[in-house]
Amino acid sequence: MENRIKEMIHYATLAPSGHNTQPWQFLIRDNCVVVYPDHSRRLPVVDPDDHALFISLGCALENLIVAANHMGYRAQVDYLPPDEGRECIRVGLVKETVDSDPVLFAAIPERQSTRSQYDGNPIPTEHLEQLEKAGEQDGVSLRIFSDIKEIEPIIELAKEANIAQFSDQAFVRELIQWIRFSKKEALTRLDGLNAASMGLPFGPNWLGKFIINHFATPKGEAKKCEKLIRASSGLALFIAKSNDKESWIKLGQSFERLALKATALNLKHAHLNMPCEVLEVRKKLQRHLGLENEHPLLLIRIGYANPRPRSYRRPVDDVLINN
Repeated sequence: MENRIKEMIHYATLAPSGHNTQPWQFLIRDNCVVVYPDHSRRLPVVDPDDHALFISLGCALENLIVAANHMGYRAQVDYLPPDEGRECIRVGLVKETVDSDPVLFAAIPERQSTRSQYDGNPIPTEHLEQLEKAGEQDGVSLRIFSDIKEIEPIIELAKEANIAQFSDQAFVRELIQWIRFSKKEALTRLDGLNAASMGLPFGPNWLGKFIINHFATPKGEAKKCEKLIRASSGLALFIAKSNDKESWIKLGQSFERLALKATALNLKHAHLNMPCEVLEVRKKLQRHLGLENEHPLLLIRIGYANPRPRSYRRPVDDVLINN
């Protein structure tokens, strides 16, 4: 049983996370997996309240559930149970016949955050409907934008947020901290944004840092962002109905199911989260969409493109907590 649970955890670790920080730890306890946030991997500048960290935990949780169902286990999820000594998600595993989705399971190792420019081809209506259905989750609403008239205002907000972030030296330093410019560092650390997955050649760390510091200008990054959006087939915005940790986790589950369904439909996706990360811009996005008490926390772009080299993941033993 323990080996089977480790296999489930392996699939959980293939989930996306901000800057590929992989901010999770797992404890195997009898027929149960406990998922903990790893606060040593938090992003205090871009994610000061840790909502993106808990969204990442939700993504890992969803992969764990899909894998458990595929292996013949029902997953009983307790969100932030008060009887545990620290914040966690507890997943009980019951061996029984359960509905599973082999298409989503097969998509887990194939899914990737593809940061390249997409080809702009439209997504068929029936596929958009499948994405919307996949993203259904209690406490979360999803809006998919495929009409350029709906996307134009979001482009302006994304550009504004890009300029704000790349004008902030603390943001730039934090981003550089998680970019693996050299192949040696990427293979040693097995986390972060490796240069190849970003469409860049591997090179010395000092050269990569020099390029980011001297050539990644706020206006230049905003123009790149606009170009990427205009080449996308659509945008998907995930909205939490409450701004609390359980809602953040469930939003991550919604995102991951949509990402897996998109992968099965040969669609790529990538974070476009700047308008949600910069608080003042997020408020403008809320007002633009008429969201009174709901919180737009995750924006992604979707479309068609060739895959990029994959980002790396730490092995299961590195994320396991010993009893």
